[in-house]
Amino acid sequence: MSETQTYRLVHDTARQRACEAIRTAEQGMVVVIRKPNRSLDQNAKFHALVADIAKAKPVWNGLNMDDEDWKALLIMSHGIATKGEGSGIRMVPDLENSGFVQLRESSARMSKERSSSLIEYVIAWGVSHGVTFKETA
Repeated sequence: MSETQTYRLVHDTARQRACEAIRTAEQGMVVVIRKPNRSLDQNAKFHALVADIAKAKPVWNGLNMDDEDWKALLIMSHGIATKGEGSGIRMVPDLENSGFVQLRESSARMSKERSSSLIEYVIAWGVSHGVTFKETA
């Protein structure tokens, strides 16, 4: 058996193959069943929305903001607004003892539902702050 096997449980054949893989797995192997991560379309849409916001709002609260800055700010704000993973302010001392680093939820590990919520949040925030999106559908 290869080190990693992934089965998307979308039909009976996939379920049967997953069951067979479990039945024949080596002792000590681990099985994880989870909701699927965000889709590639969701990822592309989120990054397009972030780019539109960064273009419309290159300065926020007196700070120059690029796409990565906006991405971090939007993910953190979404987590706080929805009381989701990483909600609240999570700060840890940096490894050089010169300041603090804010920790945030990973958008790459978001479920499809969580990613949809983030996209809805970003669109709502952008519209309420005068951002014109190239495409919101």
